[in-house]
Amino acid sequence: MENSMEFRQIKYSYELIDIRTLDGNQLIDSDDPDDNVLAILCKLDDAHITIKRILEKLSLLHPNEREDYIRKLLYLSGLRNLATTVKQEVLNMPLTIDLDEYEFFKDIFTKGELKGRQEGRQEGILEGELKGKLEGELKGKLEGIEGMLEIKYGPEGLELMNTLRGIDKVDKLNAFSALIKSSTSVAQLRLYLQGNA
Repeated sequence: MENSMEFRQIKYSYELIDIRTLDGNQLIDSDDPDDNVLAILCKLDDAHITIKRILEKLSLLHPNEREDYIRKLLYLSGLRNLATTVKQEVLNMPLTIDLDEYEFFKDIFTKGELKGRQEGRQEGILEGELKGKLEGELKGKLEGIEGMLEIKYGPEGLELMNTLRGIDKVDKLNAFSALIKSSTSVAQLRLYLQGNA
């Protein structure tokens, strides 16, 4: 970015300063609400404290003027990705301002809602995949156990399947599968299921 201008015989130069490098405390301490609002763009040690200090200063203004400056603060805070934090602090203030009335803020909060919904969907898909995997594993274990019971104990062993279908833990089915191998009667398996199903 240029730091000088020339007009025929007049030359003017200036130093460009990134506002993010300035200490915002001086602007917050100012009695000018324009300065207070600009502080959101400056270097912030703690964003929450800075926002609260700015809002404390703005709370002293006449309601119409205060609402105008809060709107400006919300707009500028969007440049620093702090709009959601500012909105939350504004909602915590004992003030009345309709944030939904302004298109800029609707857009910010709509994007946040959409992001939250997308994250929720992704979480739901992952949860569904895990549930499907678990159900598949349980079904496979039950089929294996059913085959073992039929081979070892015939129809009497298959009577245990209704109880076994109520078990939703793979480790319990694994333990039962191991017990079938070492068991000597269906009664022994029934006894085990009474204490562990």
